[in-house]
Amino acid sequence: MDITSKKFNILACCAAGNGCCQLVSLKVKRVFTKLGLKCNVEANTVSVGKAIGQKYDVVYCSVSLEPQFADAKRKGAHVIPLKNIMSEAEIEEKTRAYLDELSKA
Repeated sequence: MDITSKKFNILACCAAGNGCCQLVSLKVKRVFTKLGLKCNVEANTVSVGKAIGQKYDVVYCSVSLEPQFADAKRKGAHVIPLKNIMSEAEIEEKTRAYLDELSKA
């Protein structure tokens, strides 16, 4: 798959939907921009996110919230669990791994 022409639809989730996921969404945008890729990133609560997660290409959340997205995963969304949701380096590392996997498909 040619990932350079794709615009990725991304969801960043945290428990409350206020602070953490907003910061994650900014970091995800920076990583995608750095990689020369287009994306649309939305931030939301886990309760809303688990209901709409299947509509996204990628869902970023903390490791503890990953089980909430099992249904989205089954329906085709790629879930990226983060150990340190404030770590842009971890977001970049896991995003690169996902993109490598996607480009081989």
